[in-house]
Amino acid sequence: MRDDFTQATSQRLAKRVGFRCSNPDCRKPTSGPGADGGTVSLGVAAHITAASHGGPRFNEHLSSEGRRAAENGIWLCQQCSRLVDADDSAYDVADLIEWKTFAEAAAAVELRGYVVRKGRDFAGLEAKMPELIGEMRSDIRSKPFTREIIALSRRVSYNPGPIPFFSYFHEDHDELFAKLHICEHYGAIYDVRRNDVPRWNFDEDFAEYLLGQ
Repeated sequence: MRDDFTQATSQRLAKRVGFRCSNPDCRKPTSGPGADGGTVSLGVAAHITAASHGGPRFNEHLSSEGRRAAENGIWLCQQCSRLVDADDSAYDVADLIEWKTFAEAAAAVELRGYVVRKGRDFAGLEAKMPELIGEMRSDIRSKPFTREIIALSRRVSYNPGPIPFFSYFHEDHDELFAKLHICEHYGAIYDVRRNDVPRWNFDEDFAEYLLGQ
């Protein structure tokens, strides 16, 4: 049996962070207008400690009521919710509590008319995904004027065209799209998709970080 949140608790979690993802490296809006004139929600009331035995970060000492309480919840976008619950997740209870505390404080400041921005921490980004960032560093050092990257499967043949790029393969990196989206949130890369091919460019600050390390 899962100790799921009530709708009222989920709404409370969402409202306390202004309907934004609580991941400080994301913070994207999770609610907006739908195409049919209604609304669309991309947010999830996620459990800090698991809703049932065997789940991520399960706390056997917490009661059923405690697992359903708002204190055990954090509002995330769907992408970040999947990321923190992945089998190889590097996020622990302390991380999620820190995210929640920051998100609620940021929402309170923004209500007063201020803009909250997280500073770029490329070293922190690299700590989350050292293999991918290490491969990016090796690539850009071999071709320091190339900026475009593409996410592909090794089973797909692709005509590159005239613009040079680096390829990163799903077979080589678990959760590749999730990791690249986190890179976007850090300001390390930005989306330049065309022809239905997932493409990004290195931000110049990130390129300098890779070249300088």
